[in-house]
Amino acid sequence: MKRIILSVLFISTLVLTTRAQKFRLGIAPGIDASRMAISGASGGPLVYRTEIGGGLFAEAMISPTFSVQLEANYAPQGAGVINADGSTAGSYQLNYITIPLLAKLYGNRNLSFFAGPQLGILLDAKSKSSGDPETDLKEQIESTDFYGVFGAEYRFTNGVFVSGRYNVGLSNVIKDKTTDTEIKNRYFSFRVGYSFSLGK
Repeated sequence: MKRIILSVLFISTLVLTTRAQKFRLGIAPGIDASRMAISGASGGPLVYRTEIGGGLFAEAMISPTFSVQLEANYAPQGAGVINADGSTAGSYQLNYITIPLLAKLYGNRNLSFFAGPQLGILLDAKSKSSGDPETDLKEQIESTDFYGVFGAEYRFTNGVFVSGRYNVGLSNVIKDKTTDTEIKNRYFSFRVGYSFSLGK
């Protein structure tokens, strides 16, 4: 399935970029703030896990108002767990490489809105309780996840841009589907990046 999704992303990008008027390449570092949606499990309340994320992208301008953007990002996900008194109880740490394919609509030359599908490839998964060593969860978590992504971006004339997006995991990432526990990834991404143009 992972190979099929990657092939569809690649072919779609290739077909659309043949019509591109120009291209942009760029880098987009920033902050990811994640808090998983967990059902059917007991434990303390969840808080956001906030870590540095980001990656590289290529944008193909199909017209002055429409483009397609393919990215490769490092995306730390998971959640923190707190006790009833607000003290730290532990954390879930799931780290992914994500590959979104985004359709972007420009309200003007600086402001754009975007949405699209995203594939997540799991790098590692761990849990930690306060005072205990880390536990490796990778064998219990699906190797891929699928998301819907939507957000907005503002680009300055010097190539610097700021953006924000919400990434919604669409599938239960727990491998054992016979349990009542269901975990779906959810996270915000905030980016300050730079891009430069190629072509016309």
